[in-house]
Formats: sequence, structure tokens, C-alpha cells
Amino acid sequence: MNVDVEESVFMKYCPFLLIVGLCALLMSCAPWRDRYFDSGVDELTQSEVREKLGKPHRVDDPLLSDETTWMYRFTLSEGDLDPWGIETFGKDAGSVFSGPEAVLREKIYCYVYMLKFDKDAVLRKWNRELCQVPIPPNPFEQRFVE
Repeated sequence: MNVDVEESVFMKYCPFLLIVGLCALLMSCAPWRDRYFDSGVDELTQSEVREKLGKPHRVDDPLLSDETTWMYRFTLSEGDLDPWGIETFGKDAGSVFSGPEAVLREKIYCYVYMLKFDKDAVLRKWNRELCQVPIPPNPFEQRFVE
């Protein structure tokens, strides 16, 4: 009789535990800075962030606002964004047939982390965006001046 009770308790909480485990697995795939900021919202201070990441690349501190924005630029590789290799699975398969000189390079991405602090210097929100890279002019489309 006691075994039936244990089985029903297990069956009752099994889906919940499975969902929690899956969420933990997905969170472990995020870059470390994302996990750091996610866990630090409403807790991290400017001094703690500066100690971990160094001086911000840009600071916006408007006089009429209680909010301060810090910006950091970082380059992340495909391996940083996908540590388990799910997106790049099979990418190097071509080098098996064509030799080691045909190995493909990892793409590098530029990201800006925007951190918003309140008047007490506590992190309230953050987001990660791709860097705005200007597109160079096409030299073949330039027109000659007459």
C-alpha cells in the first residue's frame, strides 16, 4: 500500500520536475554574462558590475532622470552563443572529405549589453543587442564627378 502512495506522489510531481530540469538545462546554454545579469536584476550594484566587467564603454546619465545606462561591447563567437553545439552540429562534416584545410571558421558577433540602474545604483533591467555596424559604401557604385 505504501508503494502505491510513493508512485502516485512521483507521478504527481514528475511533470513539474521535468519542466524545472529542462529550464535549468536551457539556462545553462546562455552566455555567462546573460546568466549573471538575469540573476542580478534588483540585486547587483554598479560597483559589483564594474568589479566583474570593468569600466563601462559608455555611460548615459541624464540630469533629469533617476536612471543611469551603462553599455558594454563584447564579441561573442558561435561557440559562446551555442555552447552545446546544437546550431552548428555537423558544420565540420565537409572537412572529413576535403581535408583539414577546408575547416570553416566560427562566426563572430558583436553585442552591446545595456544595463539600466536606478538612483540607488541597483541594476533594474538589462538587454543584449547586436552592435550597430555601419555598412561601408560600395566602391563599384560610386559615380564620377563631371
